[in-house]
Order: sequence, then structure tokens, then C-alpha cells
Amino acid sequence: MLKLDISYKWDKQTYLQGSKSLYEDLLRNSPKRFIGWFFIILSQFGLVAFFKKGAFGLLFISTFFLLYWYLLRWPLRKAILLNAFKKSPLKDKIIKIQIDNNNIIINDNKIQWSEIQRVLLEDSGFLLYYEDKFIFIPESAFDSEDEKIFLQFLKENLNNKIIDDRRK
Repeated sequence: MLKLDISYKWDKQTYLQGSKSLYEDLLRNSPKRFIGWFFIILSQFGLVAFFKKGAFGLLFISTFFLLYWYLLRWPLRKAILLNAFKKSPLKDKIIKIQIDNNNIIINDNKIQWSEIQRVLLEDSGFLLYYEDKFIFIPESAFDSEDEKIFLQFLKENLNNKIIDDRRK
């Protein structure tokens, strides 16, 4: 029986990578992804109103929201996440994962392959969704051979639940 043991430190960088992956994945599958387009359209109306009538209010508000959506959203979210990380019981702990054909065991918590609803493969790591939870396994937790074995486990057990979003 093939078995894989990996471990990694749940540090600030790993936490931010996992949080960003989760946030972008949830946003990508949500109607909220169109909010940026709405702000672009609103700013176009603001420009027309400014040049035709000298109305600066709509242009100012739409520009503020546009800047927030495309430039400030992640830095503000990152600050909130870092504050939450400081209070996290997992802060700087070692996460140990054992993987075999039947289970994934994460720090003594057993997850059956059938419980995993979906896996997102990204350049930064792997996001596994199960129940109403998720686990992020960073790319740095694997050497090249371990990553091949892990991908083999994923394909054997979750082939139709894998979303590959890697840009390699």
C-alpha cells in the first residue's frame, strides 16, 4: 500500500497563501466577481456626468470604489487576516499529514476520500474542501517526488473533483 507523510509549518506566509487561494476561489464562483465591472461602468457614468454637467460626486464615489476593488481590497483583507493569524491556535504549529488510499489524516483527524468535495490545484499549493471546511497544503510541503505521489492519490480517489488552476 502506497503511503505519503508530509509536514509543514502553519506560518504567516502559508496562512496568507491559503487564505488568498480560498478567497479568490470563492470569489471566482460567486456573482460578486462582477462587482468590479459594475464599478467600471459606474465610473464611466461619472466621467460623462463630470464632463457634461460638471458633477464631480458620482465620479469621486465611483473612482473610490474602483480603487478599493482593484487596489485596496486585498491589502485591507490581508491586514484583517494577519490580525486573526496572531490569535490563531495553529499559529506556527507543525501540520502533519499522512495520506494513503483510504484516508487523509491531518494532525490525528481522519478524513475519508469520499468526504472531500473538491480539490483546487494552484501554483501556491492545494486547497481541499471537505464538509464546510478546507485545508490548504502549500507547494513547499512537497519535494517533486512527493508531489507526484500526492497527485496520483488525488487522481485515483477524486478524479472528477479536481480543478487544476496552475499556470505552469
